[in-house]
Amino acid sequence: MNSLLKASAAVLVTMLTSVCLTGCGESGPELASVSGKLTKGGQPLASVSVTFSPSAGGPSSAAQTDAEGRFVLVSQSGKAGAVLGEHKVTLQHVETSGSDSADPMARMKAMMDARGGSGQNQGGRSSAAPTYEKSDVVPEEYTSATKTPLKYTVSSGSNEFDIPLP
Repeated sequence: MNSLLKASAAVLVTMLTSVCLTGCGESGPELASVSGKLTKGGQPLASVSVTFSPSAGGPSSAAQTDAEGRFVLVSQSGKAGAVLGEHKVTLQHVETSGSDSADPMARMKAMMDARGGSGQNQGGRSSAAPTYEKSDVVPEEYTSATKTPLKYTVSSGSNEFDIPLP
């Protein structure tokens, strides 16, 4: 009887340990790194917010292009990358106020704060919070998730997408 009690206790400890370890890992959907370059008529587009929104739902990822049109996506959770699967891609020209940070995480936080999408916005104030305006930089069809023709599929691993606009 004593050995049965010891065996039951061992099984119980093993199960509790396994449940605890399973719950202690990273939460949220799997992300893959996504970078790329945005061009219009062959020329790089700077100061454009690039947003990947999963077609199947889930957290979107965004970035702001640099002077060479390059971007690296960061998810709404603050982690680098985008969820796996098909995404609709929208673009918005960004006018920044204050100092423009070279830090992609700071730019991402400012963009998400301005959009109200980070879930961690503390009053919506940021010294470099971008504002989105209609302009000739980005054609209107690319600014709406319902109208954008841009669709890209994020796969496991590293993804590089060149986004050429006419």
